[in-house]
Amino acid sequence: MSLKDEIAILGSGVIGQATGKGFIKKGYRVVFVDIDHKIVKQLRDEGFDSIHTSELKQRSPDLFFVTVQVPTKRKGPQVEKLKKAIEDISFYLKKTDKYVLVVVRSTVPPFTTKNLVTPLLEKLSGKKAGKDFGVCSNPEYLRERFGEEDFLNPKVIIIGSEDEKAAKKLSAFYENFPVSIHHFNTVEAEMHKYVHNLYNACKISFFNEQREVCEEMNADADKIFKAVVESAESSWNPEYGIKNMGPFGGSCLPKDTEGFLRWVKNSLNKKLFLMESVIKVNNRLKRK
Repeated sequence: MSLKDEIAILGSGVIGQATGKGFIKKGYRVVFVDIDHKIVKQLRDEGFDSIHTSELKQRSPDLFFVTVQVPTKRKGPQVEKLKKAIEDISFYLKKTDKYVLVVVRSTVPPFTTKNLVTPLLEKLSGKKAGKDFGVCSNPEYLRERFGEEDFLNPKVIIIGSEDEKAAKKLSAFYENFPVSIHHFNTVEAEMHKYVHNLYNACKISFFNEQREVCEEMNADADKIFKAVVESAESSWNPEYGIKNMGPFGGSCLPKDTEGFLRWVKNSLNKKLFLMESVIKVNNRLKRK
């Protein structure tokens, strides 16, 4: 990719701004696009190129990063804003003759890019993915307070695509980043983001639950947990538990999970909901 190529950020909230400002620091031309006039004004006041969505037809970006919000409600993730962004891009694709790359950076359920984004782009633009334009999934792993720092110093870069040309084009934007790129299809890339977040959520809930037990015993949870991080193989061995080796067994884990669960119930009159679930999942896998 050339530094002359223009990147359009559709959805200029926390993630969009961290992504766009990071690319600017890498020397790329970036235009921030949003439906919120306040965000557009805020970015303009900061000295950034920022436009309202209605002005998109006046520009000629080579790549779109879609970073709109996909909130979760009762029926699950809501993709209305994503659809609107795809519609706006489709109208742009319809009028341009150049090959444009569309990158979904928002966190979306698996199959969203393959079954919703790409077909909608083709339908509304009248063009063909893989030939006239490219589509990729490029999940973000940015902390809210340190988004720009995390963007410039990523732990991992995931590029998902069913189109080799699109994947290579997007990879070129990251060629100066100090980390290797993992190539998936779009479904795998979307699934990776969820597994990433769910793993973090499980770890937080595990230690919160164990903290309650420690407090019942007047034990120093912080001191115990710091030592656990050093001692537990699941902490110091990144491969631990991720291989397809079935449910946990052996002489320690089944005995100790059941034993601790019963001891807490009988001695402290306390239920450990997460640990109960861990045992149930493991027993179900054993039965399979």
